Amino acid sequence: MTTRAMLTMAALAVSLTAGTLWAGETYEASLKAGDELRTAGNFEGALAEYSAAVGQALDETQTSLAWGKQGWVQAFDLKNYPAAREAATKALAVQGAGAVARVTALQVMAECLMKADQDFAGASAQLEEAMKLEGVEWASLDLNRAAGESYRLSGRAQEAIAALTKVAGMANASAGVKADALLKIGFTYQYGLKDAAQAKAAYAKAVALNPALKTEVAGHLAKLP
Repeated sequence: MTTRAMLTMAALAVSLTAGTLWAGETYEASLKAGDELRTAGNFEGALAEYSAAVGQALDETQTSLAWGKQGWVQAFDLKNYPAAREAATKALAVQGAGAVARVTALQVMAECLMKADQDFAGASAQLEEAMKLEGVEWASLDLNRAAGESYRLSGRAQEAIAALTKVAGMANASAGVKADALLKIGFTYQYGLKDAAQAKAAYAKAVALNPALKTEVAGHLAKLP
């Protein structure tokens, strides 16, 4: 049995278990099916579809994006950072890949550096490279959110506040995302800059947007002078 046939059978079995019929007869169909399976929480099925897409790719950009999407599932959903790093490395090694493919792989690599290696400076570098690419406005929310966290954890307080303030002001950010950004701004002022007044102001805005943060914020406020 060929590798392609084995991938097809594996993806079909997983997809049927999730109640979704495997649709990956072409690159576009495999990518779409992978996205749908990931949204449904069927991560193994999504990986099978993205693996099929690698073999169906017609150019460098398609190959890189399929690898990047595999890395995304491994990093953000399964927390399998070695596998995520391997997929992102393959995606970034593809010459001539488009901005969408490259920014996806860079986000995956940054996540691996932050969560697996605690290399916040390295993660910042990956995200900064992604933000310099043309045509990545669609990823601005996620990039600034991740960059703000990497800056905060690496001691770059002012840059963290700037990035997270952008997130809090973005029209496409949900109330929960904005509240989280404001919470992290509060952390930065409290623990990084030792500015109690600014920390309190940020926390108040965060709780106003998401009252569920009240108990957590109260714990931090108790530590302020």
